[in-house]
This record gives sequence, structure tokens and C-alpha cells, in this order.
Amino acid sequence: MLFGVKDIALLEHGCKALEVDSYKSLMILDIPEDCDHEEFEDIIRAPLRPLGKFEVAGKAFLEEERSKAAIIRLAEDLNYAVIPREIKGKGGLWRVVYMPRKQDIEFLTKLNLFLQSEGRTVEDMARVLRQELCPAVTGPREPPARKCRAPPGAGEKQPGAGTARADAAPPLDSTEKPSKPGDDKRGKRKHKKNRRRHHASDKL
Repeated sequence: MLFGVKDIALLEHGCKALEVDSYKSLMILDIPEDCDHEEFEDIIRAPLRPLGKFEVAGKAFLEEERSKAAIIRLAEDLNYAVIPREIKGKGGLWRVVYMPRKQDIEFLTKLNLFLQSEGRTVEDMARVLRQELCPAVTGPREPPARKCRAPPGAGEKQPGAGTARADAAPPLDSTEKPSKPGDDKRGKRKHKKNRRRHHASDKL
């Protein structure tokens, strides 16, 4: 929504003068003076088609804007979901003004009073919001990260590979104890004692 309290007041004033319901009407601003009636209707036909049947209730020339404004009367209630915010027309974009929902009027009034106290307009706020929500990318973009893929056949079992691993690993239930330092010397001493006993038995 790119309009403020003054635009809404202008819409209400125009609808009152034309005796039409402001909640079933639109006002189109920034229409150039040299845009005739036929050309105007051709331009607005497609953008306003989703709103149903409509007719041009009246036009007026705005001295301050040096452009024309048109009041459009709708056959049905406003469908806020399909109202065009702007219309691409002759000489540039034409702003579309409509009555906000009744519960939004108080908020919109306070917002405009605050913007006026800050020396800002609704257009300024919309521009700042666009810059904050969609910041322009100034720096170079980083290349996307590459996904690492395993070489072909890396997950396949090679012939004989499983058997080789099983042969190399010691059995889990093996009862053989690892040798300790000094076991060789103890073995030699036992062997000498056995030899001495053997010689003694031969003498007997």
C-alpha cells in the first residue's frame, strides 16, 4: 500500500461528491493530462478484471500533482487479495488508492502522523523496507560447496579381501597367552634340571 491519509481523504471526498460507496470504489492517481478516456479504460481493463464489473464514476484534475485522478466504482465489495497496488499506464506507474479495512484505519492514521513528524512519507518507508528485506548483493558470491563422492567401486567388496582380513586377525577365543620377558631363561633352567635328574637315575 503506497498511499497515506491524504490520499484516503481525497478518495472519501471524491466518493461523497459522486455519491458512491467508498468501500466499493478505487481511486487511480498520476494519470497524465493527455491520456484520453478510451485509452484510460483500455489500460485499466486487464488489471482490474479480477475485481469483477466496474465503471469509471468520474475524473478530476489535481493542481498540485499536475495530473488526473479517477474514481472507479465496483459492483462488488473490495477483494483486498487481488487489488493492484499500481497500474502500468501512460507516462509511468499509476497509484491505486482504496479504503483500508476498518480495523486498519486507526493504525494507518497513527503511522502517517508519526511519518509526518519525522519528515517522511509512506513511499520513504516502503523504500527502506524493500532495502532491508531485499538487500542488494555487492560482494562476490562464494562458489557452491562441492559434494564429495566416493570413487566408483569403493563400497564394493573385492575378491579375497574379506578372507585376507579374517586370516590376519587373531581368533577371539584363542587361549594362547603372550610370552613375557624371562620366559626363555626359565625354560632353559627347567631343561637343565630335567637333564640332571635323568643322569642321576642312570647312575642308580
